[in-house]
Amino acid sequence: MNPNRQSTTVPTEGWFRFLPAEGLEPVLVSHEPGAFHEWALSQQIPAYHVTMPLPSGFSWPQLVKALWRLTRIVRRHRVQLIHSNEQDLYPVAQYLHRVTGIPAVTSVHFTMDRGYCEWAFGGSRAPARIFFVSEGNLEACRPGLDGVVARDRWHVLPNGLDLEHFKPDDTLRRTFRSQHGISENVVVGVACALRPRKQLEHLFEAASRVADPNLRILVAGAAVAGDESYAERLLKDGKELLGNRLLVLGHLDELRGFYNGLDVFVNTSQEEACSISVIESLACGCPVLGYASKSVDGQILPDGGEIVPQDDVESLATSLWGWVADETMRLSGRAGARHTAEDRFAIRAMCQDLWRQYKAIAQI
Repeated sequence: MNPNRQSTTVPTEGWFRFLPAEGLEPVLVSHEPGAFHEWALSQQIPAYHVTMPLPSGFSWPQLVKALWRLTRIVRRHRVQLIHSNEQDLYPVAQYLHRVTGIPAVTSVHFTMDRGYCEWAFGGSRAPARIFFVSEGNLEACRPGLDGVVARDRWHVLPNGLDLEHFKPDDTLRRTFRSQHGISENVVVGVACALRPRKQLEHLFEAASRVADPNLRILVAGAAVAGDESYAERLLKDGKELLGNRLLVLGHLDELRGFYNGLDVFVNTSQEEACSISVIESLACGCPVLGYASKSVDGQILPDGGEIVPQDDVESLATSLWGWVADETMRLSGRAGARHTAEDRFAIRAMCQDLWRQYKAIAQI
C-alpha cells in the first residue's frame, strides 16, 4: 500500500533486511511503486507492480486482472505465505489464498470497524494470523473483530526500528541545530503529515502559552493529497500565533538530525496504531510529550516521556512549560527515551517473533 520508505514500510524493510539470514526469500508486490519498491530492487529482491482494488472502490474486473498476475508471481517464486502489509489490501490477499491454497496473513495499522471486519474477514475469509502493531491497536479493533476472527489468530507484533541507524548522535545534534540557527534554544517539534487527525493546532496553541522567547517549535512534514488547503491554513495560523518561534522545515527524507536536534517531541494525534515517528524519536534519545492517542502511552510510559489527557490543550501547555523550564528533566528524559526504544522496539527482536509465526503458519 505505502510506496515510501517511511511509516508502515519501516518494519517491513527491517524484515527484508534481517530475515533472509533465517531463510526468508521475500517477494514484494506494490499497489503503487515508489521509493520502497526501488529499494527492494536495489537489494536484488524480486519486486512487482500490480494495481489492486481497494475497499473504497472494490472492482471485480480489477480483482480478476490482479489475481491473474499475482498467481503467476506466486508460482514463479514458489511462494509459501502471503502477507498483506496493510489491512486495505487483505481482501485481495484472501482471494489469492483461495486461488492458490497458500495461507494469508495481514498487518493492521489502523482501527477497523465492525462492518469492515465482517466484510474483509468473515467466515472463510479469515486470515491465518492478524498482526496488530500495538496492544492499543488491538483493543481499538476488538469490537470489530470479536466473533469474526478467532482470538488465537490475533498477535501483537509492534513496529520495530534499526537502533543502530536511529541512535543518539551529538554530532548530528550540533550540526542540525547550527544549520537552523537554534544552537542555544530549547527546541520542541514533530514530524508528521500535515493532516487534520494530527491536530498540530494543539501544539501551536500550547506553545503559544509558554512565554519563553528561547523556545522554538519545529515541524517536519508536508500536506498529503487532498489536505493541501488545510495544511496552508494550519501553517498560516501557526505563524500568526508563534511568529519566528515556529520553523517549518517541510518534508525531510533524512530525519535523524531532526530527532537528535530536538529537546522534546510532541504528539497531538487523535489516533496512532504504533507511531513510527515516536519510535524514531525515542531511539534518538528524544523524550515524547503528548496525548495517549490510543497507543502512544503504551509506547513511551513510564520512562520515555509524559502523557497528558487526550485533547486537553491546557494540560499540554502546562507540561510543555515544565519541560522547557527544566534542563535536568530534559537531560534525564533523553536517557529514558533511548532505554525505552532499546527495551521495546529493536527490529531484530520483532523479526525473530515474526519468523516464529511464519514457520508455524507455513508449517516449515
